[in-house]
Parts: sequence; C-alpha cells; structure tokens
Amino acid sequence: MQVDGQFNGVVWIPRSPSGNNIRFGPAPPGLAPETIPTGDGESTDPREVALNALGHLPLPEIEIRMNPQLGLVAMAGWFWVEGYDGAPLRISRTVDIDAEVGADVPVDAVPADDPRREGTSFTVEVRVWPTKYEWNFGDGKSLVSQSLGKRYPAESDIQHTYEYSSLGHADGFPVRLTIEFAAEFRVDGGPAEGLPPIRRTYEAGYRVQEMQAVLASR
Repeated sequence: MQVDGQFNGVVWIPRSPSGNNIRFGPAPPGLAPETIPTGDGESTDPREVALNALGHLPLPEIEIRMNPQLGLVAMAGWFWVEGYDGAPLRISRTVDIDAEVGADVPVDAVPADDPRREGTSFTVEVRVWPTKYEWNFGDGKSLVSQSLGKRYPAESDIQHTYEYSSLGHADGFPVRLTIEFAAEFRVDGGPAEGLPPIRRTYEAGYRVQEMQAVLASR
C-alpha cells in the first residue's frame, strides 16, 4: 500500500464468502455522477415521451447506514442501505392524439364514419432496474458491487476498513453510493426498446476515530 507516494505497509483484504460480486479499486470511468435524461413532454413521438417520463421517474430516497455508528481505524465497518431493495421501478404515460378531421368539416366532404374523425392514443411504459452499485468511502477507496449490503445485525457483504481517522472531515468521511439504472420502454405492451441509463448518487457522513494507547503512572 502506498499513501502520498510513500510505501506504508501491506494491506490484507479477505475474499468475500458470497462470491466475486465485488471488485476493489477506483470506480470505472463512465457517465457523470448524476445522469437524468430529458425528453419533449409535448411530443407524440413514443421515444420522446419515454425519455420525458424517465426524467420524471421518482427514484428511491435511499439512506446509507453503517455499523458501528462511530467507526474505528483498522476495524472493518459494515455498510448497507435503507429505503430501497433493488426492485425494478416503473412509470407510464398515456398520450392522446386529436382526430385529423374536426367537427367543422362537413360530412359530405369527409364521411362521419371516416377513421380520421376519431382520435387515438397510446401508452408508454418505462421500466428501470439497477445494474451496479458504486461505493466510494471518502478516503480514496471504492468498490463496485451488485449488492446493497445487509442490515445489521446480519454481517453485511459491503465492508471497508479505514487506515486513518476522519479528523480532516468536519462531517466525517463522505460515503457515497452511486446507483446506475438500465432503462427501457414499451408502447402499448409491445417489444422493449432501450433508453439511456440513469445514475443517482446518495451520500452520508461517517466519523472514524483512531484509538491510541495512553501510558499512565501508578
């Protein structure tokens, strides 16, 4: 391990018993931390309608939790989230399209039963689901997982050991979780078509202290 370009020792990281769903290291390059597409809400183009719906999809209000609540240097902290279980999210929009021929057009010009006198509509359903979770622990370390962690007292599979205290951070280490969601839409229940992924970042402060031995005279 190196800190500020200097060798500081060896760090042992145990293999996760749950499998290979965690990769340590910096988060891979990709989209900006917050990516929310937009679309034309007045359009009758199904894709534009889907993009607009995606931009207004209520994403979960996630809270990052830790155990212990006050971390200690060299002791693994457990992390998990509350407020979301990883289930897919959905939103739908129905678009009404006016008739091509209005009531002001006489029936001798366009018959009363002409389909152009009838309005139409279609429904767009947007579905999103998480594809990865990027954890950043605020000390320069991060990992990418397929897990949201496990709530205490269960042993969470999202763990991190700090090597120094959060003394330099007023509110503790800024722990961030960025979720990337894949997205698709269907028109009137038809085949799925892809949409750009969206990302949302959540943050919480985590205070970490360092225990020091104190010599006391008898």
